[in-house]
Amino acid sequence: MRAISKRYSADFRADAVALMKRDKRSFATLAEDLGVSSWTLRHWYNQDEMAKKPKGPKRSPELIAAAGETAEQRLTRLERDNARLRKENEQLKTDREILKKAAAFFAKESE
Repeated sequence: MRAISKRYSADFRADAVALMKRDKRSFATLAEDLGVSSWTLRHWYNQDEMAKKPKGPKRSPELIAAAGETAEQRLTRLERDNARLRKENEQLKTDREILKKAAAFFAKESE
């Protein structure tokens, strides 16, 4: 049997979210007092928080820092990033080889 969902007005939702932000009570306590599900109140709260976040592409801290650097600083940063990525790549290759050997071992064991 399907549960009947209640419809709440936009004003009620906005007031509930404002009360949640203003009050120090938990979602469960406030939801019980308002007569709604705690998950519903949490969903409304999260929707409100997401609406506040700026939309569009985010710039990484590296790109922000790169905007005002000299050619020499950029070269140093890129060399450092390259070295880090090479080291990470070698580590991942090693991990993959170990996992291949482990998979072969366990496949042989299960036969």
